[in-house]
Amino acid sequence: MTGTLRRWSLLFLLPALALYLTVVIVPSISVVDYGFFDWSAGQRGRPAGLDNYVEIFTDPELWAALWHTFVLLLGAMAIQLPLGFLFAVLIHKRHPGSGFFQAVFFIPVVLSTVVIGVLWTQVYQAQYGLLNAALDALGLAGLTHAWLGETGTALMSVVVVVGWQYVGLYMLIFLSAMQAIPRSIYEAGELDGAVGWRQTLTLTVPMLLDTVKLSVILVVTGSVQYFNLIWAMTKGGPANSSSVLASYMYVKAFQDNRLGFAAAVATFMLLLNLLLAVGLQRLFRRDPLEPA
Repeated sequence: MTGTLRRWSLLFLLPALALYLTVVIVPSISVVDYGFFDWSAGQRGRPAGLDNYVEIFTDPELWAALWHTFVLLLGAMAIQLPLGFLFAVLIHKRHPGSGFFQAVFFIPVVLSTVVIGVLWTQVYQAQYGLLNAALDALGLAGLTHAWLGETGTALMSVVVVVGWQYVGLYMLIFLSAMQAIPRSIYEAGELDGAVGWRQTLTLTVPMLLDTVKLSVILVVTGSVQYFNLIWAMTKGGPANSSSVLASYMYVKAFQDNRLGFAAAVATFMLLLNLLLAVGLQRLFRRDPLEPA
């Protein structure tokens, strides 16, 4: 009986597997292959060997984009995970209006990236933007900037928006995990004096370590390939001060018309993502309730 069920399961998995191979695996292998050619749109590619990959490691613009990517990664993690956890805790405690705020916090996740980009571009606008107007009203006019137009502020301005956009996603992930914790654990903790925030720190946090690990991996892998909002707000500028790996790849492919080199950059991003994901999984291999 078990063998029959296994065979039928494999049979029903075949269409999904075929689709995955067609949409993900085969294109990924093709991109790796394209990275060994020097070619552009409308032209026949010629073999380039390892030239594209050598150029990756010698191009200062790529190293700058890599650094900006890690700044984005760390900034997104510092904003999304703590705030997502805090909001999840507050909503889980069933304060008045928690259902309303749960919906409000999740709205940015489902908004169009273009809409978010336009909205925050107006907030950061140098002359009439909400941020500078608020600073002026508070008597802090010396802190105003052309936030998206200055090399020193453009990247961090975008990082704040990226962090804000996905706080609701991690709030929902943490909230779902909290709701799966048996109520009996909290009741036992209350008998031992664990109430309020002490209960959160001593019971909720240890029970959510697996969820925290998953969230860290999602933030890391998502940040390495992040593109949409940065392109909508700054296009990697000014002077490449907010470029990341994905925007660098886009420029090389569709503005410089160097498709082979862009494919090599995409391969580099894929390997970097795999390296980070595997490294984090090995780092997080310990059982969540096992003492260090």
